[in-house]
Formats: sequence, structure tokens, C-alpha cells
Amino acid sequence: MRIGAHRAPPQYIPFLPVMEPLGPTLDNKSRRWVLLLLGGVVLCRLLLLLFAPMWDPSEARYAEMSRVMVQSGDWITPQFAPGVPFWAKPPLSMWASAAGIACFGPNHFGARIFTFLAALGVLAMVARAAHHEFRSTAMGWVAAALLMASPLFYYCSAAVMTDLFLVLGTTLTMVAFRMALETSSRGWGYGFFVGLSIGLLAKGPLTLVLAGPPIFVYCLFTCQWRHVWQRIPWLSGTLLMLLVAVPWYLLAENHTPGFLDYFIVGEHIRRFTVAAWAGDKYGSAHSKPIGTIWLFALLATFPWCCGLLAAPLRQWRHFCSWAMASNGCGLYLLLWALWPLVFFTPARNIIATYPLPALPAIALLLTEIYWRRSALAQPPRWHPLHPALVGVSATVVLLSVLLAFAPPPFAPPTERELVYCYQAHRAPNDCLLYFQKRKFSAEFYTQGQASTTDSLAVLRQRMQGPGRLFLAIDVKHFALLPPAVQASFTLLGHWGKQSGLYVQSDAIPNLTIDSP
Repeated sequence: MRIGAHRAPPQYIPFLPVMEPLGPTLDNKSRRWVLLLLGGVVLCRLLLLLFAPMWDPSEARYAEMSRVMVQSGDWITPQFAPGVPFWAKPPLSMWASAAGIACFGPNHFGARIFTFLAALGVLAMVARAAHHEFRSTAMGWVAAALLMASPLFYYCSAAVMTDLFLVLGTTLTMVAFRMALETSSRGWGYGFFVGLSIGLLAKGPLTLVLAGPPIFVYCLFTCQWRHVWQRIPWLSGTLLMLLVAVPWYLLAENHTPGFLDYFIVGEHIRRFTVAAWAGDKYGSAHSKPIGTIWLFALLATFPWCCGLLAAPLRQWRHFCSWAMASNGCGLYLLLWALWPLVFFTPARNIIATYPLPALPAIALLLTEIYWRRSALAQPPRWHPLHPALVGVSATVVLLSVLLAFAPPPFAPPTERELVYCYQAHRAPNDCLLYFQKRKFSAEFYTQGQASTTDSLAVLRQRMQGPGRLFLAIDVKHFALLPPAVQASFTLLGHWGKQSGLYVQSDAIPNLTIDSP
């Protein structure tokens, strides 16, 4: 079926009766509730940005590597440990966090602020896409609210991780492509390649894999090849993308030879095809049953995924009519939403953040359902912004805020309180040593002063050094140390399942010991 150059009105909508996109479809009360939801969720996330501790292992790891990037002055290759290059991901997210740390200091705000701004950029693009597709500013707010209140996006929107910047790139790519075809805008055409550049510097070639197939299938079904060639600046845009992204890859390989083989082959092929991949240099593989990505997607969008029930299944026999209406808007959003999940379905080595690139499209699909429902004289009771769903979402958001301030054992995994205790009792020449397990949050909060060892000989050597040794170790593991070593330490405090903090008591006979 060929789609013309101009936007055609919907011919048939499978979910609800046909109607034209004439503008805002929210009454004042509904608009206020949508804005309250969006503003409340953004405010809660901003509070967590400022006060939530760095979570071990992932967020604290990237925050610490960003801090080391500023400290070392090496902005080409992130360092997993001093002198150990980190080849698993391109550095865009770490550049952003390092820039924040350079501007505002090694703290929560500095490490997270540019990730949060990138998330606001994703919200703005989704709102712009909704405004264009549904001819309604109000629907833009709805789409942004649904996306921001999705649990996975809510968490990633201010977490020091690579995933949000991947979504920034894929969202710009997908929105810009659709807008370039619809408006013939040269700016949106170049935006398509800027989005690919962002993705290449955030996660690598995965960006091309996530964006390419949905666009190809969309063009295949809508027969817009001529428009795609005419309205997307393929030659100059591709050159722009290469000029932005490729130099770093060449610099990284020259700086640390072996990077390209590990990153391209290992991280993009073996990671997803080999269960419990042993080549991971920086952590452990996450072996999951095939198809786990779909469970992750449901959790990532809960409770809003229940809004999809507003699409009556008995009408899906007219799916093609709906998908091809409005220049294939429904088809485009479905392909964008489903392809990341389909692509990762056979993957075994996955984590819960992998559905994130699909969330902007899912938010737009839910917005369309709500948009068409809102213009009916007698709309169905169940819809994506049903009060029950809003209530569940608000509860989840409030619980997340409470969790950040919760005492152990309910607190998130972090060494912040242990480090604060150490800093309150330390004196010049004292040092903090973690035994058996490295904790990135401890390194971040001590600005690299905390060290780690799994060697008993190193522990004994450090006990002979100047000043007192503060030993961080799980309480149950402390009981396995030699009796002579145990006798040299006194428990200073412990925090739930996290490490206990011990201090050399023989050097400080009058030390006041805090109760655990």
C-alpha cells in the first residue's frame, strides 16, 4: 500500500471510531491531572538525583569511572581501575558525568545532572512527536507523563548509566526520521544522523541495529522509498555521522590496542549468543531464560502497560487499516516499540534495562489510545490514564523516594553510610581497605582513597602500615579470618547486608565504639 506525500486522515481505527486530529482533547481537569502527574514525577526524580546514594554496582561503577576520568585527565578511554582500560562501552555517558563532576564537584548532583537533562530531552522529543501525530499539545504532555512515570525510564532518567544516552540517540533517530518524511524538514533529516551519532558514542553499533530494521520494514510496507531518498540527506548526513562518531573509535584503538576486537565482537556478538559469556572483563554474565526481555518490558512499563487493554482484541482484524492510516503512524510506532523486544528475545545475557529503547514508542502508542478515547461522547471507562493506574504509579514513585532514605536492610546497596562512618572516625594516615569484594560506591565517596584486596598477606601488610586500618568486610566473612587478625579489630558498625566496618583496636585503646 503506497502512502502519499501528504498526511492522509485516518480511514479506520481499530480501537475506536474514526476522527480527525483537531487539537487538544483534554478538559481542564484532565489537563491539570496530567501536568500534576508529570510535574510530581519529575520533582521526585530530582529529589532522588540530589539525595539518593550511588547504587552498587552499576551506577557507582560509572560514577567512579567518570570521577577518575576527571582526575586522570584521560578523556579518551575510561578506566575500570587505575591503568585498566574499560572497553565495554563508549564514553558518552561518562563524558556527561565527568563534565558534571568537573563543573560541580564529585557529588550526586555533578555525576547525575547531565543524565537528567538528557532525559528531559527525550521527554521533549516524545512530546513533540505526540503533538505532531495527534495535532494536540495536550497529548504531548500525556506522552511525556506516561514515559516519565514508567518505572524503568523513571529510574534511568537520573542514574549514572549508559542506557539513557542510548535512548536519547534512538529516540532522536526515530522521531527525526518520521518528522523528516512528514515535513520535508532538512533539519529533521540531519537530526536523524545526529541521533545515530549519539547512539554510536553511547552504546556503539547496537544503535544501528535498533533503528535500522524498524525503519526498513516501515518503508517496505508504505512504499516511501522515493520520499526517504529525497527527504533524508543520506550523503551529507552519513558524512556528518562518521565525522562525529568514528574519530573516537580510532583514537580509542590507538590509545589502547585491542579495543575494537573486544567491543565489536565480544560485546555485540558473544555477549548475546553465549550464555554466561566468560569474556566479560568487568563483571559477571547475566544468564536468563530466552524471552525474559518480555517480562522485563512488562515490569518496565507497569502499570501503564495495563492501558493496552483499552484496545479491544475483537477489532484487531482491522489492524492493517489502523496501521496504515495517517501515513503509517501506527505501523511506525509498533515497529519502534516491538523491534527491541523481538531482537533481544533470543538473548540470554540481558539485564532489566534492555527494554528502555522501546519505552518512548510504547508511551506514544498509549497516548494514541487515550487520544482517540477522549473524543468520544461516551468514552469507555478503561483507558491508559485510568485513576487506578495513576494511583498505582504514584504509589510506586513515592515508595522510591522513601526507599532512598530507608534504613538497612531496606536501603539500596551502597557503601555511603559506611564511608560516612569511616570519615567521622578517621585521623591522618588512617586508611580504608575492602577485603574480598570491590565496592565502587566506596571509591566514589572517598574519591579513590578506598582500596580493595582479596589477599590475606596484603591485609597483614596493611595492618603494619602507619595509622589505623579500617577494614570493610561482610560480618560473616570476618569470622573466617585467622583469630590473630580478628583480635586486632573491633567492630565499628554494620549496615544490614552490607559490609561491616572494623577498626584496628590495638592502636586506639580508648576508641569509642558505635553500636551496630
